[in-house]
Amino acid sequence: MNLNQSQIDRAIALAGIAQSVRIVQHIAWKGETSDTDFKAIIASLLKIKADSAIAVYGGSFEVVTGLRIIKQQLDTQTPNKDPELVGMTIHLLSLHKQLMVRDDIMQQLSQGIERLSNRYSDEAFYQDNEIFAQLLADISDIYQSTISKLGNRIKVNGEPKYLKLEENQNKVRAALLCAFRSIFLWRQSGGSRWQFLLGKKAILSAADYLIKNPQSN
Repeated sequence: MNLNQSQIDRAIALAGIAQSVRIVQHIAWKGETSDTDFKAIIASLLKIKADSAIAVYGGSFEVVTGLRIIKQQLDTQTPNKDPELVGMTIHLLSLHKQLMVRDDIMQQLSQGIERLSNRYSDEAFYQDNEIFAQLLADISDIYQSTISKLGNRIKVNGEPKYLKLEENQNKVRAALLCAFRSIFLWRQSGGSRWQFLLGKKAILSAADYLIKNPQSN
């Protein structure tokens, strides 16, 4: 199977969405998530000058968890579907459309992410948990001042004992903003809500190919 660049970028972007949403679920229901998966999507949020989805993530292997989620959700032979993940993804795609017509929020969001990209450009958060926690708090602040201003907010279900913790609230908001970053990439590479809903076979084939044939930047 030969994939063109747009197909690769769409699959990777969709994997980024899935990986971000799964991180939200893990934090909300379990109070923890994969550090490696989380830092991979956070890094993508800060990489604002890359020219493709694969460059944003630094390779398809950074979102292999997301690719596996796509395969699990779309492959009719695979059990244990996750309607919560699909529902949240569709909600995010809808909310993204609202965001795109709010130039004021878009400008504020772009400026906030650019400041973060400059401040954390050394990527020290990969090795330093205190810096990572501060980065998540900063992203959370940006989310609250931008995405939270839109109507039809994302409702996150989970265990109250985990969701009431400020640290976890920061993580959830940060992961949701990463999902929006991936939706931007999905749109830029030609993806659409209808393609997500109706083009499942092509998406599954691309995800399966990238799992078996990792692409580097």
